Amino acid sequence: IVDEKNLSDKTVQELNVLDCLIIDNFNNKVDEKLLYSIFNQSKQIENFIVINSVHSIKKNSFQLKDLKSRTDSFLFIGIDLPTDDLLKVIISKSFSDKQINIDPKITEYIIKNIDRSYEKISEFLKDIDEFSLSSGKSININLIKKVLEKWKNIERIIVKSLEKKILTKSY
Repeated sequence: IVDEKNLSDKTVQELNVLDCLIIDNFNNKVDEKLLYSIFNQSKQIENFIVINSVHSIKKNSFQLKDLKSRTDSFLFIGIDLPTDDLLKVIISKSFSDKQINIDPKITEYIIKNIDRSYEKISEFLKDIDEFSLSSGKSININLIKKVLEKWKNIERIIVKSLEKKILTKSY
């Protein structure tokens, strides 16, 4: 697994010992000639490339026509945000694995108040578990509200920090 910003000529050389190269956080900020070299080398040695990106690589506009041709042949597999039903299953399974029975109303409350991403729900459930264990309290709506408030406070701190950096750089 190589982050896009760490791609280099060395990556091309290392392809010979890999079955699959995973390029993570692809934002189309890599040199096109380097990316084309990586794709060509991979094709020649018949290994695989997986590109993790928020957007399909096919939607990028490349200057190199050969690179565009290569990316047009890629298979796009999208992962959608979880549905309410899937979130219910994830939450129920997480608590069930810890032998915790949870009221369906709490599950509904969590779904309505948390970001819809697999990562966020996983972090949130971990925080609930840790908060419950550290406080010695069972998981109930009040505990859920406290964890949500903690998350909102963290978001406020991050936003203020970013605003401060932006203001500092603008002078």
